Amino acid sequence: MLPTESLGWNGLQTLKSRLSDRLARFTRNKMLDSRPHKLQNDAAFFEADLRHIFTKTPMAFNVSEHDYYDMDQMAQNLLASLNDMVNRDLIESLEGSNSQESKSPESGQFKRSRTAPHDIMVLGDKYPRLTALFEFLDISPDQFNLTTGPGLLLFSLPQGEAGNIAMGRVTKWKAFLEQYAVGTQKSQGFQLTSLQQEEFSAQEPSQDQPDLRQKRASAVVDTIFKEFRYHNCGKVHEIKLRVSDDWQTGPYQTALEMFLSSCPDGNVWQEAKCGSFHVTIDVAEKDSICAAIQRARGRGRKLYAFVDERGLFDISDKMPPKLSSLDKFTAESLGELLDQQAFRRITPRDYLEGATKEKFSSREKATLALALARCLMDFFDEDLELASYSWKPESIFFIRSSGAHASNRVPYISLRPKPSGYQAPDLLKTVGPGNPVLLSFARLLLEIDNGEHIPMDIHPESKANISKWGEMCAFVNVAEREGSGNYLKAVEGCLYLHMALPKSHDQTTASASEVLRKVIYDQVVRNLELMVNPQSSKRKRRDSVSRLPLAKKLTISSPPDMDSYEVLPGRAINLSAKRTGRPASRDEFEIAIVCALPLEYDAVSLLMDEFWDEDCDYYGRANGDPNTYTTGRIGKFDIVLVLLQTMGKVSAAGTSASLRSSYPGVRLILVTGICGGVPHPEGDEELLLGDVVLSKCVVQYDLGRQYPDEFVMRDMVEDSLGRAPKNVRNLLAIFETNLGRDRLEQKTAIHLQKIQNSPSRRRRRAKYQYPGAAQDKLFQSNYRHKHHISPQCLCAKSREKHVLVCKESKDLFCDELGCDNKYLVRRERLESKLQLEQEGRDQEAQAPSIFVGRIGSGDTVVKSGEDRDRIAKRHRLIAFEMEGAGVWDEVPCIVVKAVCDYADSHKNKIWQHFAAATAASATKALLERYIQTDKTSRS
Repeated sequence: MLPTESLGWNGLQTLKSRLSDRLARFTRNKMLDSRPHKLQNDAAFFEADLRHIFTKTPMAFNVSEHDYYDMDQMAQNLLASLNDMVNRDLIESLEGSNSQESKSPESGQFKRSRTAPHDIMVLGDKYPRLTALFEFLDISPDQFNLTTGPGLLLFSLPQGEAGNIAMGRVTKWKAFLEQYAVGTQKSQGFQLTSLQQEEFSAQEPSQDQPDLRQKRASAVVDTIFKEFRYHNCGKVHEIKLRVSDDWQTGPYQTALEMFLSSCPDGNVWQEAKCGSFHVTIDVAEKDSICAAIQRARGRGRKLYAFVDERGLFDISDKMPPKLSSLDKFTAESLGELLDQQAFRRITPRDYLEGATKEKFSSREKATLALALARCLMDFFDEDLELASYSWKPESIFFIRSSGAHASNRVPYISLRPKPSGYQAPDLLKTVGPGNPVLLSFARLLLEIDNGEHIPMDIHPESKANISKWGEMCAFVNVAEREGSGNYLKAVEGCLYLHMALPKSHDQTTASASEVLRKVIYDQVVRNLELMVNPQSSKRKRRDSVSRLPLAKKLTISSPPDMDSYEVLPGRAINLSAKRTGRPASRDEFEIAIVCALPLEYDAVSLLMDEFWDEDCDYYGRANGDPNTYTTGRIGKFDIVLVLLQTMGKVSAAGTSASLRSSYPGVRLILVTGICGGVPHPEGDEELLLGDVVLSKCVVQYDLGRQYPDEFVMRDMVEDSLGRAPKNVRNLLAIFETNLGRDRLEQKTAIHLQKIQNSPSRRRRRAKYQYPGAAQDKLFQSNYRHKHHISPQCLCAKSREKHVLVCKESKDLFCDELGCDNKYLVRRERLESKLQLEQEGRDQEAQAPSIFVGRIGSGDTVVKSGEDRDRIAKRHRLIAFEMEGAGVWDEVPCIVVKAVCDYADSHKNKIWQHFAAATAASATKALLERYIQTDKTSRS
C-alpha cells in the first residue's frame, strides 16, 4: 500500500517541499580558540542527517500493511520532535506581522486563509509550530540553516534528554531510508515504485545494478518543446536545465529544475520545476505553456508543471506557493569563467594569494565534465542543437544566489530545439570521424580541463570536420605521452566512439538509441566516473561516483582508497597492479624507509600496499645485523622498512650500515618522519605545521669547533661526502618546478586522506586528523615559553633576556603559562587556511605544501627561536632533524620529513601524528614519481 494516508509521511513530504531551495550552504561554525562543545557537534550532526533525509526521501513507495504502522510511527515521532524544536523567534515574528489572524501556537489554534494548501490544514492541529513555520517560509524570501551555522536557524536542538530523543529519532529515520534504499530492510514489504513509471523510462533496473544509461531528462525536455511547437507562439523557446545528480543518478522521475524563456521577450526567464508530481490531473485543465509562464510571471511565483504522455499541465495552484527568486540570482557562463582563468590549474601563488576560492580544482572540473557527459548520453539522439549551441562555453551557465560564495555555483545547460521540419538521419550512421556533436563535446572537455578557449569552428556536416577531428586526435595523442589519464580517455572516447559501436546492429535486439547510450557510457561517462572516484572501479555501480553530489559538493568527502589511480587529467598510473608476487630474495629490494619514532613507523605502515612478512619472516638478515625489518610493497617498489633503536645520527648510521649488509640491492633510503621547521625560509614563502620538506642536501650544523668568540662548523655533508646521485638530484629538481611540486602536493593530499580514513584503523585514525589552523601558533623568536601570569614562579617576574626558565614550564602548554597571543606572527597562508575551515573546506585546508632545500641534521634538539633563526640564516636551512646525516654517510638518501613544530621553546606534540601522516603520504607520492632502475643480472 502507498504511504499517502500516513500523516507522518505527508508531514515530512510537506516539510521537504517547503525547504526545497530554501537552505543555505551547509557549513559548520569553526571555533578558532577552542574546540566546539557537545551541543554544537550534536547540532551539526543533526543538520547533516536532516538534510540527508530531505534528499533521500522518495515521493512514494509500496509498503506492506505489516510494516505500515512502524513507518508511520517513526515519521510522526520525528515530526513531533521537529515541532518542539521550531525556532520561537520565527513564530513570534509571524505573530507580530499577523497578530489579528493568529493565536499562540501553544493553543493549537490558527485562523487560516481558506485558500491555504491542504497539507497545512491537515498538519495544523497536531503540529502547530511546524504549521507556523510553513506559513513563515511562504512569506519569507530568505535562505536558512536548520540547526547550526550562521544566520537565522529554523530549529533549535534542545539540551538534555529531549535533544537525545530528537537525535535518536532522526538517526532512526535516516537508517530506515538507507536500509530501504539498498534493499537490506529485514521486512521484504518495502518496494520502490516510480509514479507514472511507464511514461518516461524503461523497466526499473534491479537494486544490485541500477542502469545509469537510461534516459532521464530527455522525455520531459522533449515534451516541453513539443508543447511550445504545438501552441506556436512564433518564438523559438529555450530551456536552461539545472545539471543535477538528483535526476542524473537519483530516483527515476525526479522533477527537473529549469528556467524557461518567455514570450514575447525571449530574454526574460521564468523559474520552473517540471516532471512527475503526486497530484491528481484533470485533462480539462490542460493549458498553453506560454499562458502558464505568463500567469506565473504575473504572480511572481515559481511555475510547477506536471508532464506525462498527455502533455504539460500547470499545477502551480496545487503546490506550495513559492516566490520566484530570479532577480536574486547571479549567472556566469563557462566562457566568462574561462576568460577569468577560473579553470586554469591552481598554483602555489593562487594558494598564497587566496585565489583558490574562485578557481575550480581538478576534481571539480572532472565532476563538471562527468555531469555534462551524462547530459550527452541523455540528449544525443534528441532533436536538439547540441553541437552548434549546447556544447559551447557560452551556453553553459553557473547560477548562484546574489552575494553567495563562488563555491555555490550550480551548472545549467542551455537547450534549444532544431528547426521544424528537421529529418533525423539513421542514428548509428551519423556516428563517425568528425561527428559535430561528439567533436564539439570533446573540445568542451579539453576547454574545461585546460582552462582556455579552443578556437575551432565545427561544421554541421561530419565530412567537413575530418581535418579538425584529426588535429584533435593528434593533440590528445601528444598529451597522453605524459600519462594515460581517464580524463583523456573520455576525450578519446568521444573522438573514437564509432570504433566502439557493434559491427552489425542486427545482432542485437536493443534499439539504436540504447546501443549508442551504452557505448557513450562505456567510452566517455565511465572514464570520468573513474576520474572523479577511482574506487568506483572496485565497487558495484550503485556505490560509485553516481552517488556524489554536484555543485561544490565537489569537495565533500574524503576519497576512500585512491592507491590505484592518479586523480589528475591525463596522468592515470595504475601502481598497485604492477606487482603480484613477493621478491625471491633480499637482493631484489631497491628502496628502504628509515623511521626514528614509532609514530613515524605507524604512519608509513598504513600506506603499504602489501606486506611480505605477515605470515612469517621470509628473508632473514645478514650475520651481525641487529636490525628488525618489515618488508612489503608500495606501488611498484619492494620496500624494506626499519625502525631505529634510538634517535640521532649515530643510531641512524649504524642501522643503515647493517641494512646495507642485509639488503645489498638497496639504492635509495628515504628517512621519513617529523622535524622542526624554519617558518620563513629563504624567499617569501611561509612554512606551516604539517608541511613537508625534502632534502636537497644535509648540513651537520652541530659538528665543529667552539672558539672563544664563535662556533665554527667543521663539516658540511654536501662537501665531504659528495652530492646525492644524479638520479636523485634530477628527481628533486623536478620537485622544485611548479608542475612537479603541484603534482606531488596533490598526490600527497590524496594519500593523507587515505590514512585518515583507513577502515582497518578506525579506533586509531583519529590521531591523524588535522589539528586545525587555530593550533598553528608561531611566536616571535625572542618571546620565551615560560610562566607569564603565575605570581608564585620567579620566571614569570623576570623580564631579562637570559632568565632561567623553571622546569615545570617546559612541560606545560602555552595556554597554561599565559603566553600572550599578541606576540604571534601574522601569516597570510595561515589566514587562508582559517578561511577554508570556516567555509567547511577542511580537506583543502589540511593539504600540505612541499619544500625542497637544505636540512640541518644534528644530535641536539633545537628548542630556541633565536638559535633556530641564527643557524638557519647562516646555513640557509629550511628545517632541523636528527638522522639524515647518519644515513647519508652510508647510502644515497632523501630526507622526507614533515614539520611538527617551529624548533622554538613553544614546541609541543599536538602536531606530531598529523605531521607523521603527511610525511608518510609525501613518501608514497615521491615513490610514484621515482623511476625504477633495471636490475643487473647476477652470475
